[in-house]
Amino acid sequence: MPQFILFLPFFACVFSLVVHFKLAPRASAFKEFFALYLATAVFLFAQTTRNLPGIPPYLLVWSTLLAMLSAPATIPMLIIFFQKVRDNQHRPHPFMMLWMIIPVLLFFIGLICYYLADATLVEFLQDPMRERGFEIVAGRGNTALELYYMVLRVVFRWVMIIEIAVFAIYIIVVAIKEKYNLRNAFLFYFKGQPILLSGLLGLYAVPAYLLIIARILFFTPLLHRPVLSLALDVTLAAFIVEFAYVALFSSKKTVLHQEMSSAMRYNYNHKNKAVIVESMLDSLLDDAEEDALRRIQEKITEDLQLELFRSKEPSQQRSDVIERVFSAVSQSWDEENLLPRFQQLMRDEQLFLQPRLSLDDVADRLGTNKFYVSKLVNNAYNLGFPELINTLRIDYAEQYILNNRDVKQEVIARECGFVSASSFNTTFKKITGLTPKVWIASRQPK
Repeated sequence: MPQFILFLPFFACVFSLVVHFKLAPRASAFKEFFALYLATAVFLFAQTTRNLPGIPPYLLVWSTLLAMLSAPATIPMLIIFFQKVRDNQHRPHPFMMLWMIIPVLLFFIGLICYYLADATLVEFLQDPMRERGFEIVAGRGNTALELYYMVLRVVFRWVMIIEIAVFAIYIIVVAIKEKYNLRNAFLFYFKGQPILLSGLLGLYAVPAYLLIIARILFFTPLLHRPVLSLALDVTLAAFIVEFAYVALFSSKKTVLHQEMSSAMRYNYNHKNKAVIVESMLDSLLDDAEEDALRRIQEKITEDLQLELFRSKEPSQQRSDVIERVFSAVSQSWDEENLLPRFQQLMRDEQLFLQPRLSLDDVADRLGTNKFYVSKLVNNAYNLGFPELINTLRIDYAEQYILNNRDVKQEVIARECGFVSASSFNTTFKKITGLTPKVWIASRQPK
């Protein structure tokens, strides 16, 4: 098998870095992604180089040192990247950056050992029997070589094992918190439902970095099995490129499968979003045909309330209008399907009567996520989710009170979805302006 095939995952990383640098330098998580893929590319290059047959001694030493520097950096950077994707305004705590001490220490200890051991270290690295363990190193009577072996073969591997365990725990905790499951992926790919971007990235990140770990552990034996080595490298390169492509959407919380063909549209962050969206809209309007403009106008006319903008400055008016234009266009295909199902849950199944009903509960019933449900409620009813649920409960409570005038307030509160009579009274007065007793008294026949 040609040796350049072994560098295929490395080339995939470099290609992804160039694409992001050219197309998405203003995306929210660009810096975190660039650092992650740069460390991954350095490690893949170093790890592949040090296992090539007939490599010169100086390249063997430096590729080994680069691997010790870059490999422990990838997993923490991956966690920081996920945190940034989950919260676009998140900034890593300074304490989180202390992990850089570990790879730097490993690199400098290895570098010092290289200069102290000199030719003995090169001889050891070229020795095919070096895998047998510490007894061979101890037999050479070189303290620097023994220290190098402990750093490379023991400390380095345990650092990687611990980091992988931490990453696994992190992924499990986030998956439980955000309620990730394979059903979300199925609905995303085959039913057109939105999915959390962090969940979609996890579908590619976990297998990609598991394959990288497999490369660390089994790469040398795989060199003697070209077919398996080729399969591993091609699969890893595919996951690396796909993960990088999904990362182009880092400015979004959720993503639709229909949007996957327009990733560069989201090359913005929370500070420059309005300006960039405005410039995109101008270019789109120049290219749009009359039929497309008419369709867009029909979709957004009902949603735009121009009276709200007349009191604002012209620049603010345009930014607000443009923002809502893109919001309406990007959500139109899903709201047509999701809104009727949401209304059916509330109207026919009276889901609002469930105490402590949350966005997560409704999202689970609809097969989507809480962020999209929240945005749907805001767009459709101009209310927050708790306000809408309480409004439906009070409307139901009014009819219940009229039909059951002698029932105690505790029973009314429970039957209408409230956890207590006090919360029922507070909410009833906030929405109707009257307490339940005054309201029912006003409805008594004179």
